Amino acid sequence: MYISNSSEMLTLLNLPDDGTYGITKVEAIDSIKYVHIERPPKPTYCPNCQARMHSKGIYVRTVNCPILQDTTRLILKVHERGWQCTNKECNHYMNETYPFLLPGSQSTDLTFFYVCEAMKDLNRTTASVAKQFNMSDTQVHDIFSAHVDLEALPLPEIISVDEVYMNINNRRKYAFVIMDFVTGEIIDIVEDRWKDTLERYFLSKTIEERKNVKYIISDAYKPYLDFPKEYFPNSISIIDSFHVVKYLITQLNSYIHSVMKKYRERDMKELEAKNHDTNRDCKTIKDSREVHLLKNYRWVLLKNMDEINYSYKIYYNKGLQMNVDTFRIEEMFLNLDKNFRELRELKEKYIDFNSGTYATNDEVKNKLDELIKEYRASSQSIFVDFALLLKRYKKQIIASFTTVQVQRKPKSEIIENYARLSNGPMESFNRKPKDYKRNARGSSNFHYTRNRILWATRRNPKYLSTPKTRKQIHSYSGKKRGSYNKNK
Repeated sequence: MYISNSSEMLTLLNLPDDGTYGITKVEAIDSIKYVHIERPPKPTYCPNCQARMHSKGIYVRTVNCPILQDTTRLILKVHERGWQCTNKECNHYMNETYPFLLPGSQSTDLTFFYVCEAMKDLNRTTASVAKQFNMSDTQVHDIFSAHVDLEALPLPEIISVDEVYMNINNRRKYAFVIMDFVTGEIIDIVEDRWKDTLERYFLSKTIEERKNVKYIISDAYKPYLDFPKEYFPNSISIIDSFHVVKYLITQLNSYIHSVMKKYRERDMKELEAKNHDTNRDCKTIKDSREVHLLKNYRWVLLKNMDEINYSYKIYYNKGLQMNVDTFRIEEMFLNLDKNFRELRELKEKYIDFNSGTYATNDEVKNKLDELIKEYRASSQSIFVDFALLLKRYKKQIIASFTTVQVQRKPKSEIIENYARLSNGPMESFNRKPKDYKRNARGSSNFHYTRNRILWATRRNPKYLSTPKTRKQIHSYSGKKRGSYNKNK
């Protein structure tokens, strides 16, 4: 921003252009602009005894001002005149005040706004914000902590819960996150997921607020599934469909690994026989064609069939040392084990069930009962165990097919849509705390971390009406800081 005259500067500082304040000099040295501001002398009277005060000289105060958001750094040279009461019994002393400065502050009162707005970007570190506004990391931290302390939002009818790895300390590895499924906003972040912590947190809410919750979406972690009977009497649990499918894929992936292990054992026996015949002692062997397929083409079994990009285009595969197309690779993979075809067929039946649309919960229940019956009669132990899991969580899985109207926020617009109950929005959010933790090189102050994440992700976060004092900011307890030797 370019300032052409003193009137514009007075306007930016929210000062009246009536002669009360004046710009006496503007200096530009390299990329720094120095602006001198002072108040013309006028008769001043003591606020205590109303006696006339005498001027005791002028003190020039250097103040950072972040109004210019370009390559130019702006420094205000504020000329503060000291006044002393002529009444010797009073002898009161004071300095002139400026509305844009707080007593003892090194920055204008607008600085907190610019700093806090910059802190909404979780990709930015405190150090980068400090560099932008020409202040220390500690100053940025204190400004943010003084003006931002967000409260939990009221509990809505549908909440998603999950944990995210924060590693605040050895006891608090995982923070507990509560999300409003309809709006996608984070209701609150709790410092850990321990039972005593969550019990204390939820019981601090009024019974009316807890009764308002109708659905709780989570994974199959048992303490989360017990929330309705412990804290939310009018709610039912929902198991996220993604975690059910993930469980099945994990079991199939383990089976592929066991098949690959057998082929590797076969290859090692062949190597040992070859070493014996050639009088060598080779320890390693190049992956066989079977092992190469099992390592690199698991998608044949794990990926949804309707998502496989089939192609008849033939190309030379260096790992397999032969010309192949998608269909050839698929056929070779399925022939590696007698169970692969049946496993894929059974998996696809659940994928089709999970992605289907149903008119009523009874229709969902009937289809799920058919699957459970088929899986229990299967010769594949993976699906026999999977049938037991589906039976154990049948009620929660059926309820996950409930569809509700949601509000999402792409860019600056809020659109209304319909979505099935799931933890998809929560899984998307969990990436943000992880990225913040990585950029910040970790964090040991949970309260600050919580506020920073909520400040960056909520739609309309509010500043504190009364900023915290320095004593309040530094009231937390911790390890005492040792001595600091700059020359070390």
